[in-house]
Amino acid sequence: MKIVVLAGGTSTEREISIVSGTGICGALRQKGHEAILVDIFCGVENVDWENPFPAEYDVEKAAEYMSSFNPQIKEMEKKRRSFFGPNVLELCEKCDIVFLGLHGANGEDGKVQATFDLLGIRYTGPDSLGCAVAMDKGFTKQIFLQSGIDTPAGACVHKKAAEKSLMNHVPTPGGFTMTRDNLEKDIAKHGLEFPVVVKTSCGGSSVGVYIVNDQKEYEEALTDACQYGADIVVEEYIKGRE
Repeated sequence: MKIVVLAGGTSTEREISIVSGTGICGALRQKGHEAILVDIFCGVENVDWENPFPAEYDVEKAAEYMSSFNPQIKEMEKKRRSFFGPNVLELCEKCDIVFLGLHGANGEDGKVQATFDLLGIRYTGPDSLGCAVAMDKGFTKQIFLQSGIDTPAGACVHKKAAEKSLMNHVPTPGGFTMTRDNLEKDIAKHGLEFPVVVKTSCGGSSVGVYIVNDQKEYEEALTDACQYGADIVVEEYIKGRE
């Protein structure tokens, strides 16, 4: 099969996505597929359109090319309107299927999947709606609770007080609270006690996730989590078996 392995992007998980994509592309080629590694944001400047999926292909070289953009991604974002880099969509339309090796925002939240749905491009993984719902931890917990699935008690809060009128302290079954108020610094008001888990609602790969044991750690975690997004989930800590 002719396969485009999409990786990179602009999220906080760009670098781990490149590692994932490199491994995926290498494994696919070992299985005999004509796979190529493509940075969804930086794209591919020069494409041999007579043979865009060559039999001989250097995956590591492609990964090095992608990584060379890492220091300038933020500046590139400021100057670009389109999330898709040069020749990305054209290559995706020519392949048999796109293997999504993306992590974090845009790659896992359904936006890329929705674009491909509209363009008729086949891809791996859930559809756009499933991705969008699953990416938002607060919304996902609401679905768990409505479906009677056990989930840790806690709350979803918003860092912008200006939006508190949208949804202010709405209790749900199972001890989880949705609120659009200030970041509450008294966990007792959420029915919790230390230790707790603080995490950004829409991050991935454990980015913006903190296990906190006291008030000082809690306030630091709230501050740090805010840099990754507006919504933050605070929930009881359940120790795993590992």
